[in-house]
Amino acid sequence: MSNLPNYDVIIWINYNPFGKKLEEDILSSIDIEPYERSEYDGVLDIHWGFKSLDDAMKFSFNLKEFLKNPNLILLKASDINNPNASIVYKDER
Repeated sequence: MSNLPNYDVIIWINYNPFGKKLEEDILSSIDIEPYERSEYDGVLDIHWGFKSLDDAMKFSFNLKEFLKNPNLILLKASDINNPNASIVYKDER
């Protein structure tokens, strides 16, 4: 049985010096710790878990201020059980 949340917010950041600053800006703007953070091949992948899609959507909506940053690759509120309900704000993969 998986311990992963059914609803999460995912961001991917180009992890260069500007992306590291973006990560700092994002993390300082919120009060929830991510449940997962990993870096692979120059991309930082961060996940926050929620008990409802509505909570995930509210959280991700508050991150929209970072959408114009070219180092933000992905911002998504995800429903693992119903991918069609997921909201993608930015996807430049």
